[in-house]
Amino acid sequence: MRKKIFIGSILFFFLLVGLINITPAKSLTPKDPSKISLSSSPSPAITKDDCLLYQDIDMKKWNNKIRQEKFDMVLPQVMRKHGIDMWIYVAREEIPDHFAAEELGSSSGVFVFTDRGDDHIERAILGRRWGKSHRGWGEWRTKLVEECGLYDFVADAIRVQEPVGSVLTEYDYRFKGLREFVMARNPQRIAVNYKHDLGPWVTFIGEKDGLSHTDYVLLTEELGPEYAQRLVSDEYLRMDYIIRTVPSEIKLLKKMREDEIKCIKKVWQEIIPGVTKVEDLGERGDGEVDLVVYRRMKTGLSQRGRSAGWENAVVQGGDIIAAPSQGMYAYVLRPDETEPPPEIKKLWQTYLTVEKILAKTIRAGRTPKEIIREYTQKFAEAGIIVRDNQMHMVTAKNNWPLYSAGYEPGQTHISLDMHGMMKGALDRKYENYFGPRIGSLGPEWSKNIPLPPYHHFVLEYFFYMPSPTDNLEEDQYLLWWDHEQALATENGVEYLSPPQKELYLIRYHQ
Repeated sequence: MRKKIFIGSILFFFLLVGLINITPAKSLTPKDPSKISLSSSPSPAITKDDCLLYQDIDMKKWNNKIRQEKFDMVLPQVMRKHGIDMWIYVAREEIPDHFAAEELGSSSGVFVFTDRGDDHIERAILGRRWGKSHRGWGEWRTKLVEECGLYDFVADAIRVQEPVGSVLTEYDYRFKGLREFVMARNPQRIAVNYKHDLGPWVTFIGEKDGLSHTDYVLLTEELGPEYAQRLVSDEYLRMDYIIRTVPSEIKLLKKMREDEIKCIKKVWQEIIPGVTKVEDLGERGDGEVDLVVYRRMKTGLSQRGRSAGWENAVVQGGDIIAAPSQGMYAYVLRPDETEPPPEIKKLWQTYLTVEKILAKTIRAGRTPKEIIREYTQKFAEAGIIVRDNQMHMVTAKNNWPLYSAGYEPGQTHISLDMHGMMKGALDRKYENYFGPRIGSLGPEWSKNIPLPPYHHFVLEYFFYMPSPTDNLEEDQYLLWWDHEQALATENGVEYLSPPQKELYLIRYHQ
């Protein structure tokens, strides 16, 4: 008898250890619970190689399809919208430009797009496009224009080799032959890649201004006075080209999201509360998936687990494990909990309220200024105060008493910055501040650009919900950060994957 009891106890123990630690809080949809498989051997250490994203996606093929659709569908539209007959885009290897290298197809050379009156925009790449080097090194990204099959004329690449000295310099060759090419087409307005009006926000350090002043002078000298006076900035044309999506791009974004969701669920399954380090979550796939922990802290410390005060932290009960760019969230149950406590339930309901308001107010065809006006009113009706600055961006940082001073106590505060994203034919998705930006941040011009159809952007916001505790050394609020990528249509927000309706739960292993 004792032997049977002993064996039964052993089996019960291993059954508890083997139970997976993730379940939906209630029921998501009939399908959702089955999406998370059971794991009998959770790993104590999570590595960044756990999720290798997009392994089954032929990115080169997809990107070239997107590039073709952008050339065929978007390029004629934006050139004619802005009255541009020729678009000259100058790229040089020593001025890093992933738009030229990835979207257009070469990190050096002179791209020339000409509207000759039919449905097809003529595409050519001329000028100094680097080829092989006599030293055998030099990884120029210049072959894509040859391989993609989308250009009407591709000049031969230049061998990179220092010649015997002469009176000529590189400047004598940089735009050689371009005048004859332009004269044969006689464009009335020529856009060139430099900016003038659509500048970045004050102190922004990542701006790509365009071609150098030297290149501009050399270009005007090559074209001569008649054509030089026809040069204008390409900033509005280029912005419109970047922010307009095409059908294959939307399909790819949704396909990429499927992979990202699988990755997130896999990592969640491997989390062991009390053991898994917060720093072992982090970014995957060049930041395409960024897992972060939210936790109530002390005044002055960020509740986002990637800042000061989180050194050597481990996942613990009471944490929220977030994948903000995918809009996915899980709550870590404490050992004695079977469901989230009231303040977490309230936090989740506040998130759903915010999402519902934004899903209806963000629509293609509207300007950010119009959207901001509407959501500010709707948030006020819901008892949520819209604030300009995020709490971690003001002095004193992450100080709830100072941040909320002068406002109605007990109300949630929210700060929004729903900037654009850009994928196009680029190697990865990038944040894009060169276009419409919905929220308090960004230059004034960005509030007046209407959202194009299927605008790719992020639902980014921080909200701070009052949550008093008896321990006055702790924060008396809870943080929520969302950064979900989505699309804006005429009917509202279109999500790249079905929006999460219930919190997932991560349980302590017995």
